[in-house]
Amino acid sequence: MINKIEKISPSMLVSFEKCKLKFSLDSNISVGRGYSHELNINSFLGSLIHKVLETYYKEIYDLKLFDYKWEASLIEMSKYLRLESEDDVLEYIKYWVPAYYPKKINTLKILTNYKLLAGGIIYPEKKVHYKNVYGIIDLYEISDDKIRITDFKTGILFNTEDGMNIGVKEAYIEQLKTYGYIIYQTTGFQAQNIELVIKGLGNNEIYSFNCTHEEYVEHGIKIDNLINETNTLIDLGNTNLLATPKADICDFCNHQFKCPALHFSVRNQLEKWEKIVLLEKINTSFDFKELSINIIVNDKTVSIHNIPEKDFVMIKKRNELGKEVLITQLFQVHNSNVKKWSKLTKYIVV
Repeated sequence: MINKIEKISPSMLVSFEKCKLKFSLDSNISVGRGYSHELNINSFLGSLIHKVLETYYKEIYDLKLFDYKWEASLIEMSKYLRLESEDDVLEYIKYWVPAYYPKKINTLKILTNYKLLAGGIIYPEKKVHYKNVYGIIDLYEISDDKIRITDFKTGILFNTEDGMNIGVKEAYIEQLKTYGYIIYQTTGFQAQNIELVIKGLGNNEIYSFNCTHEEYVEHGIKIDNLINETNTLIDLGNTNLLATPKADICDFCNHQFKCPALHFSVRNQLEKWEKIVLLEKINTSFDFKELSINIIVNDKTVSIHNIPEKDFVMIKKRNELGKEVLITQLFQVHNSNVKKWSKLTKYIVV
């Protein structure tokens, strides 16, 4: 049973649009970490930087104290981490977290150079809410005649093609527009007096824009429609219609094994899927000598290599019983019909 969607956050909007089923299933999972949790080296630095920024904008301390304040935030956050090894947590973080020292330096540069709104009042990590949307703004500034909303990003802001910037990432634009929509609806400020700023922490990128009254109205209607359409299908029990199977969404989705829409797409359009295959008895053969599996699709053979013997035998048994087996997290060999088994590969009868 999937619970209906009551509200969303600005950072969720693009993922909600991409696949309503994934979003709905994710929303039904409790993600509480408890007192301690494993270190995620890809997200830890972003959380640390946001903590450092929040502390600075609350205290506006002398930046000669930056190293001390950074270390204090690092120590506080590291208290809740678990490591499988016996390594010192702080040294492990500094060594293994990508771009730890460059991003520390860039954070100091931003605090030194980013000019605050003249005559404005500063609210770091401001909680905001309107109707069915809620969120936390990294830096909210308000003066008599202007509001500025700044969202700090540790990643690259712009999409690139052939070395050229081709526009800010859609997810970032939608997130800021949603923050702007909340503030527009709750403060009485004119749309043109609400500045939306995306500030890159990695390489000092910045992008600033405003939305119009019409854009905010349209944005609110879009959010309402997304939630209403999703909840209608949940009420009717037609949750399979919420799915939008695409490789960029499904390849790393936690719900691959219970998504009939994905299984149908892989079964009928295998050429669209590099990391996922669905084995059927009628189109699958097993090569014991090479421990490989061959799948016939549209008169073409797709082969899976490097399969561990135990897994090879298990998959073969299930296939011979007439069971379909979904295999995920394969590695596609470039310019070939060969996929390789990886340490991340999983499989299950569907």
